[in-house]
Amino acid sequence: MSRPNAFRNTAQRPFCRAFRAAWLGLWTFLMACGNRSESSATAPHSADVPPGTPVVATSAPSGDVAQGHSAESPRIGARSYAVTVFEKPSRKGKRLGYLRVGAKVQRAAEPASRRGCKGAWYKIAPKGYVCTGPEATIDLDDPLIRAGAHRPQRNRVLPYRYGFVRAVLPMYLRIPTGQQQYKREFKLDQHLDWFKEHRAEVQKAELGAQDVPIDAHGHVIKGKALGELGRRMNSTELSVGQLFGGKTDADAPPFWLRGNERLIPNISGFEVPAYALFADRARRHTGFAFIGSFQAGESDLKRRFAVTTDLRLVPTSKVKPDSASPWHGVELDDALKPPFAFIRLRGAQAYGLDEGEPEPLGPLVRRSVHKLKGKVKRLAGKKYYALDDGRWVRGSDASVVIRPRKLPKVARRSEKWIEIDLSEQTLILWEGDRPVYATLVSTGRPAVGDPRTTTATPRGVFRIYSKHISATMDSDEGSGRRLNKTKMLKPGDDGYVPQRGDGIYGVSQRRGHGLFKLRDVPHIQYFKDNYAIHGTYWHDVFGIPRSHGCINLAPVDSHRVFRWTTPRVPDEWHGVNTDQGTTVLIHK
Repeated sequence: MSRPNAFRNTAQRPFCRAFRAAWLGLWTFLMACGNRSESSATAPHSADVPPGTPVVATSAPSGDVAQGHSAESPRIGARSYAVTVFEKPSRKGKRLGYLRVGAKVQRAAEPASRRGCKGAWYKIAPKGYVCTGPEATIDLDDPLIRAGAHRPQRNRVLPYRYGFVRAVLPMYLRIPTGQQQYKREFKLDQHLDWFKEHRAEVQKAELGAQDVPIDAHGHVIKGKALGELGRRMNSTELSVGQLFGGKTDADAPPFWLRGNERLIPNISGFEVPAYALFADRARRHTGFAFIGSFQAGESDLKRRFAVTTDLRLVPTSKVKPDSASPWHGVELDDALKPPFAFIRLRGAQAYGLDEGEPEPLGPLVRRSVHKLKGKVKRLAGKKYYALDDGRWVRGSDASVVIRPRKLPKVARRSEKWIEIDLSEQTLILWEGDRPVYATLVSTGRPAVGDPRTTTATPRGVFRIYSKHISATMDSDEGSGRRLNKTKMLKPGDDGYVPQRGDGIYGVSQRRGHGLFKLRDVPHIQYFKDNYAIHGTYWHDVFGIPRSHGCINLAPVDSHRVFRWTTPRVPDEWHGVNTDQGTTVLIHK
């Protein structure tokens, strides 16, 4: 997988292999990597139902969950940052997935059991059981459920609004007074003077992934330009408050912040005393997702704060809003099908080879798509491909999409499958023997190598076993706790010993302290151990290997792929496990 380590407009070394979410506890990573044998059948994705479509709940016995959606249906709410869904009403059962704080899902009217649960076990939609108590409740007026009411936007390219930290900052738990801010933020007076002068520059938004027009299925709408979103405002039209997840530029502080008090517990996973002002600091280049924003009062320096998904506060004067790369791949049909090529490098040239020597004929636009004739020539040890218009392109400048010589068994069974070509840095979605979508990716570096000794992406045939709307990644370069040179122990394996601070998908060996985190990395799909296909909001070099093993996708592409693969993440769930996910074929 790809431990992101480079940002747009920021040079950093790449990182990936071990996906980690330090804010989650032991159960979370056991859920993700432990027992994986559930059916792939899940509830339809909410965005797959056209707006306004009436869905009526049907009656059901008290121990079952009514099908469909109804405001009158009994529900259960998540009051912890992540709440496990078990296959059976027992903590020893398989972990089917999890809910994030604020999620409200349909439940049976009556408990299924009270054994091993501080409250009671309830069956939920579309399957599984949740235990009430500290982590979940049937009281939908619970402050934590109300505080997490801003849900990830599954019908958008990115589930949240994002930004990057420009200067080290505390993650506050409550609104700090001006005096408290000066005490805890180094040279704050100088920073505020600088920010006042450069505010427009550092908080200026650009059109990006959030501004690519897509339809209800996540497909890019042909004929619409970047930022042409109809009634919805694009990033350049939003106020600063909206860029940080707010509804307007004048939102009031959330109800759970009263003056300089906090009325709900800290759920971030970074444990501090109840009286603490902040929980941890964020270093430069940390990526954040936001669910709200407000401006503090006069005595609090009238400073704007953004609310993170785990309900902490970050001062926006130290954060740059970002909309991520607008790059995306292409839908394939009779008008465009293999063979064709993406021009993946800047400065690529078209050539004439009539005289046997390459003659430059002019530049080719980066990431433009060109049909190929199927002819190849080698000159001076370099490969050239014939473009459909008679020109030629150097192989090192292009990523070629061609049909495999032999299709895998899943294609012959008319199943969906994903093909990733490490040499070409491409990803193709197939439905049986028909390619339907193609794009550029960034895989592990080197592109082709041994993943046991390098950060290369593993080759082989796999199945997606875990899908997550978003999760957190850090910059540690570890690859997991190993039993020997070839076998990696992960949560759920015999002999694995969990330790405090472990992440969801494995324990990183700290060869150096983590420099920063990338929070709420979108559309994560695990296919082997710690390796995943996921959205990438921090760089824009797709087509070039740069990760520590994961498959980096541009956000538009990751959203498209996430919605296309199985299993689907049920409504209001944040992650789901399976052993029957879409097949992933990775080759060189």
